[in-house]
Amino acid sequence: MSFLNRISNFFKKNSTLNQEKEGNKLKVHDYTGKFVKQNGTDIGESIALDQNRIIVKNADNIFSISIEAVTANAENILVGDFNREEAIQLGKEWFEKKDTLKFDEKGMLIK
Repeated sequence: MSFLNRISNFFKKNSTLNQEKEGNKLKVHDYTGKFVKQNGTDIGESIALDQNRIIVKNADNIFSISIEAVTANAENILVGDFNREEAIQLGKEWFEKKDTLKFDEKGMLIK
């Protein structure tokens, strides 16, 4: 990849991140399967997107981090400051409800 293409992709990705934060619909594949870093430290891997939160898994915990904490989304997702205890609690709640099947009043499976 040429230097010019790298620069173009960098600005395109930053522009996309700003558009997504402004209220456009988030694309799941842009936020999953990437390592998530905070202050240069790897905190886990993104495994899902739940509304406006990124689900991040590491060996010890599952975090649910607000999309507002994302500072860059390229090869890795970089996050700024976030409430770690709240992220762990919401991550546990997400994990518990992710495999729950829901049925309507007629017994039909709903999404």
